[in-house]
Amino acid sequence: MKKPPLPRKKPSQSRSQLTLQALQEAFVRVLIERGYEKMTIREVVAVAGVGIGTFYDYMPNLRSLAGSTINKRCTESATVLNSTMALHEGLSIELTVEQLLKALVKEGFGKPKEWTALLLLERQVSSADALKKIHDHFVQIWASAIRHSTFQIDDDKLISVSRMAHAISYGWYSHDLLFYIDDPRHRRSIDEITQGIVGIIKLTVAP
Repeated sequence: MKKPPLPRKKPSQSRSQLTLQALQEAFVRVLIERGYEKMTIREVVAVAGVGIGTFYDYMPNLRSLAGSTINKRCTESATVLNSTMALHEGLSIELTVEQLLKALVKEGFGKPKEWTALLLLERQVSSADALKKIHDHFVQIWASAIRHSTFQIDDDKLISVSRMAHAISYGWYSHDLLFYIDDPRHRRSIDEITQGIVGIIKLTVAP
């Protein structure tokens, strides 16, 4: 009788968490240098400083490591954005949107090569459920920011407005990262995107 496969290790202990983190950081480094199609597990473990057997203790393949790395980066960014917006409660809707966009820029453009590589890879390796989970997380960030501004909006309209705000902002900063990182105009476009998002929010709640 064939024995069932051993379960993958879960990063519940600090040592396990450090090992998984080392693999994820190594994945990003190799991704930037080699590209996803050319990279190998042996290259990743060499950069991470672990054995190839250790890799398979945590991940079945590179695709799974890619997905976990992307999810980790997005989750960390969401945490930073939530913390940032907690410092800016009670602002006008215009200033709230501007502060959130600036936080998005700081997160994305702070490590442009890493985020560009991960954005290009995201659609290849992430499942629809994983992408939706990330999407919903960022929609909730927008909803929380808008709710804690001075702008008055009914709950039944808040999520639809937040989805639109995320769609506009995501399209803006992901395209700027991919295509316009060296164009100085992308820094000035925050004002234009702010006006667009605020305009849609106010239009949605207008009688």
